[in-house]
Amino acid sequence: METNKIAYLILIFISFQCCQQNKISDEKVVGDILPQLIDSLRIYESNVPPPPPNSIINTSVSANDSIIAKRIIKEYEQIIERVNSEDSRLLIGISDNSFFIDFEDLSSRNYSDSLLINQITQNYTTRKISNTTWNLNHIQIPPDYELILKSNLEEKYSDIWNIRDRRFGGIIAISKVYYNSNSKFGLMQLDNYPFYGDGASYFIIIERIQKEWKVKKILLNWQS
Repeated sequence: METNKIAYLILIFISFQCCQQNKISDEKVVGDILPQLIDSLRIYESNVPPPPPNSIINTSVSANDSIIAKRIIKEYEQIIERVNSEDSRLLIGISDNSFFIDFEDLSSRNYSDSLLINQITQNYTTRKISNTTWNLNHIQIPPDYELILKSNLEEKYSDIWNIRDRRFGGIIAISKVYYNSNSKFGLMQLDNYPFYGDGASYFIIIERIQKEWKVKKILLNWQS
């Protein structure tokens, strides 16, 4: 009886470790892929301070006006330099949990990579999966970026769609990562919302090359 209990506890422990490894695996993929997507999709700061007025670059202004214009430009440059010196990292909000790709909707699309997509999705027709609550400590990204959970944004700002932080680049939502049978290729979805009512969604086909995940293809899902 005691032996059965020990074996049962070992089985529970192994199952728990497997779940943890799968969870970290998705976050490892996101850490590899996200900087590539930020660059490819041109996710950047959305709250850049307004430039100096156009009137100050008018070549017909007087000498006094020219002096004033140079002073305004200098002050503007100092503001930008001061902001960057405090923290120049791109700030991106991320939904707390992953979501599931709508396979039925996806199957109705016609992409050049539909064969590979079908191979991946068919691998999950009978498999029960759960979504992931992202642990940002497990998503390793370059120091140029700062990720913050959407729930933390809501605690910090009264209106997350009216954030005045110059570094803010919008909010993203990332799906579960789906893999083919040998985990050589994967499929994920990323929804990007730089502003309220303005966004785009993409299907991302990824490939594992020497233990690192690379973006193979970006397919537009929808755009508003």
